Amino acid sequence: MTSKYPLASIEELGPDIGFAEAEAAALYGRDYRKALASDDGFQRLDAVERLARARAALSVQEVAAMDMAAGRGHALAEIVRLTGRDPAFVETLVLAACAKLAAHYEAVGDADDEVGPGPLRLPGPFL
Repeated sequence: MTSKYPLASIEELGPDIGFAEAEAAALYGRDYRKALASDDGFQRLDAVERLARARAALSVQEVAAMDMAAGRGHALAEIVRLTGRDPAFVETLVLAACAKLAAHYEAVGDADDEVGPGPLRLPGPFL
């Protein structure tokens, strides 16, 4: 029998991830890279703070997996190879981390912030 998608029968298409989880993973990756390589001190500081808050929502293993994906660009298969863990375990770990990150960013309102110095804020009203 010929399949409409010949590779679908040979390869698994990968984990099912929602849009919010994918966006949260992308935001985590953006902050990770900005924390390491931004030339703008304000952007770097903001990214470091946002990354610390995001990491607080994750377990140590989830942080390690997300850092491998965000910092080095490793795919799930590469993380499985490097860690020696079961593929189902790594997939579940990353998907759980993405779900926690999506909930975290939605709760704190960081999901659509673009980092930058912003407007000048003075210490208070001087009458």
